[in-house]
Amino acid sequence: MTANASSINVVKLLIIASVSWLLAACSEPTKPDNTSTQAADAQQTKPAPLHFEQDIHYKLVDNIDAENTKPPYLVQYFWFGCQHCQQFEPVLEAIMLRRPELSLVRKHAAAVPHWQTDARIFYSLQQMGLEHLTDPLFKLYEEKRQLSPVDLQQFLTTHQVDQTRFFEIAENSEQVVDKMRRSASEMQNNDINGVPALVVNGRYLITPNADINSLDAYLALIDYLQAK
Repeated sequence: MTANASSINVVKLLIIASVSWLLAACSEPTKPDNTSTQAADAQQTKPAPLHFEQDIHYKLVDNIDAENTKPPYLVQYFWFGCQHCQQFEPVLEAIMLRRPELSLVRKHAAAVPHWQTDARIFYSLQQMGLEHLTDPLFKLYEEKRQLSPVDLQQFLTTHQVDQTRFFEIAENSEQVVDKMRRSASEMQNNDINGVPALVVNGRYLITPNADINSLDAYLALIDYLQAK
């Protein structure tokens, strides 16, 4: 693929992603003010709470597509450009290291137009079997906040991604569109009003709370919810 053709494809992707095909009632979730503090504090060591309560530390959700993943697993809703999501990544990595039996299902938020380009990038790479590029993409978004066509093209080149196949999937894949719609629908229908959001076994959404202020507290709550 020539550089000119690749640039044209990037612009086409941005135009396609701006089309508002999601439910009209879907609006941009507000991010909880304490999420970044929560993520930073989760790396400290404080005693985990001894007692967890529904609608205080977690709430019930349903119709979450586990994508053929069997329990135990976590579903994470995120947006590459969200600073809170970027700050939560080390916490999530620590959780997965401490609980290697857990599987992780990542779902990129796509509730509003300016998230849809980023969701297409994520789901297209996922469809290509390149979900391991999520971590370097997070780091790039942390630097850039929002990718320009040149940023995306350079990223694909650096990581030796087949750009012809990538743009074919990003522009035409019904599977990518379906995953974007499903993510937006699940968040909307379950009143998941911010990212990052973590759901245990597709049933229990961890809610921001001052008690969940350490990695040990996260793990204790996850263990508690797994046992329910």
